[in-house]
Amino acid sequence: MRVIGDISRLNAKRFPHKTALMMNDESITHQQLNQKTNRIANGLISLGIKAGDRVALLAYNCLDYIPVSYAVAKCGAILVPVNFRYKKNELVYLINNCTPDILIYGSEFSELVAQVMPELQSTIQGIILSGESSETIMSLAELIEEKSEKEPVVNVSPDMPVMITYTSGTTGSPKGVLASHENILSVSVAMVIEGDVRPDEIALVCMPLFHTGGFQALAQPVLIRGGTLLIFSRGFDAEKILCAVEKFRITLTMWVPTMLVMLTNHPAVANHDVSSLKKIWYGSSPIPVSLLETCYEIFDARYYQWYGQTETGMVSVLRPEDHKDRARCTGREIFGADIRIVNKKREDVPIGEVGEVISHQKSFGMIEYWKNIDKNTDTIRDNWIHTGDLAKNEGDGFFTIVDRMGDMIISGAENIYPREVENAIVDHQGVLEVAVFGIPDKVYGESVCAVVVPKKNHSLKAQEIIDYCGGKISSYKKPKKVIICKELPKTANGKLRKNILKAKYSGEE
Repeated sequence: MRVIGDISRLNAKRFPHKTALMMNDESITHQQLNQKTNRIANGLISLGIKAGDRVALLAYNCLDYIPVSYAVAKCGAILVPVNFRYKKNELVYLINNCTPDILIYGSEFSELVAQVMPELQSTIQGIILSGESSETIMSLAELIEEKSEKEPVVNVSPDMPVMITYTSGTTGSPKGVLASHENILSVSVAMVIEGDVRPDEIALVCMPLFHTGGFQALAQPVLIRGGTLLIFSRGFDAEKILCAVEKFRITLTMWVPTMLVMLTNHPAVANHDVSSLKKIWYGSSPIPVSLLETCYEIFDARYYQWYGQTETGMVSVLRPEDHKDRARCTGREIFGADIRIVNKKREDVPIGEVGEVISHQKSFGMIEYWKNIDKNTDTIRDNWIHTGDLAKNEGDGFFTIVDRMGDMIISGAENIYPREVENAIVDHQGVLEVAVFGIPDKVYGESVCAVVVPKKNHSLKAQEIIDYCGGKISSYKKPKKVIICKELPKTANGKLRKNILKAKYSGEE
C-alpha cells in the first residue's frame, strides 16, 4: 500500500462482498466503494482534473464523502475538505486561498455556494452531490454517468500532495496544511498498529469527515484493515449513539471527552447493551480521572488517548495498559513518530521539566502551509515541526501536555498552566465542563478566569468553585473570576474556542 487510492483498490480484491460503509438504511461493499471511486475519478479526469489540481468538498458526512475523497487521490489531485460550519466570508477566504478547479458540495449548501460564487477570484466548476443539475452546476450522477469502473490511468507517487486541511482558526485565519500520500498513510498505519485495529472492526464515525479526527484518524485506519464504517451525518445525540452501538454491535469508535460526558450522564445509558464496544479512542484532551472511572463502569472497553495536530498527524498514544498509572499523561510517541520536548535553545528538557513539543517532519509531518511562507518559517525549522504545545517530560518516553504556549497565564511573574486549573475544577462533582484562560489584571498583569458549565440539575456558585480549588492547587493559581454558563463554544470536532471566551470576558475584540 503506497498511496491513498490503494486502500479501496486492495480492499475490493480482499473483501469484495464485505460491507465497507453504512449510513441510515444504505450500505455499500468494498467492491462497490472502489467501483464508485473509479467512476468519480474518471469523471473528474474527463473534466480536465490532473495532478496538483485542487478539488474542494463541502458536505455533511455522507456515503459519497469517502469515494469522492479517494477519487481525487486517484487523479493525483489535491482534496480540500471544507468545514461545513463555514459562513460566506470564511468559504470565500478558503476558495480564494487554495483556488480549486472544482467545488463538490451537498445540496444543503446550494444557497451558500450561490452567494459565494460572485466573490471568487477565479472560475470554479460546481458539482452537486445530490439534486438536479443546471446550466452551470453538474450533478454527481451526471459526472459519473457511463464512466468506467476501471482504475484511472494516472501515475501517483507517495510523495505527491494529496490533501489541504485547513486548521480550525481558533487563533487567527485558518492555515492550509498540505500533506502527501506518504504523510497520511504513515500516520494511519501507525494508528492501526498502536490502536489494535482488526479487519472485523465495525467502527462508528460521528465526528466530521472534513476533520482529521473523523477521516484520517478513524475512518482511514479502519478501512486500511478492511473494516466497516457506520457513518453519522452531524450533531451528537447521545441516545442515537447508544442505540447505534447496540443495534450494529459497534466495536470501535473515537470520541472527545465532551462526548463521553454526554454519554455517561445520559439518564438511559444503563438500558443499552454496549458490550460489543471494546475499543474507545479519544483525543483533544485527557479524560479527567473521575470521568474515566465512570466510563469504566459503563463501557467495558480499552481506552486509547491520541495526541497530534493537523500539521503533524497523530504522533502519540496513551494505550490501555498505561491508563491505570498514567491516566493524567498524554502518552508517548507512536510507531514511526519522532518527537522531542525542548527548551528555547532546542535542547531536550530533563524529566519533570516543561518544554515545547516538536515533531520530525518525515514521514508524518506536513509538507508545508499552503501559500504561507512566514508561517512555514516559524513552524518548520531544520525539518522539525514546532507545535506550540507545552508538555512536561514524565520520563520513560511519556509526556503530559500542559497547555498551548500562547495560553499560558503569567500572573505576578508566576507561570500558570490553564490545563492544571481545569483538571482541578473538573473533579468537582457538579462540574460538567470548564475552560480556563488569562484575563488582564492591573496589578498582576494577568489573572485566572474560569468559565464553568454545571451538570444537569446542579446549581453552582462562583465562590464555591474558587473555594474548591483552594484545597487542590496553590493559591496563586486559583481563579479570580468564575463565570457559570450553559455551554462552551467549540469547533466542529469538539475543541474549545478559548479565543471567543477571552474576547467576551476580557474586553478583547
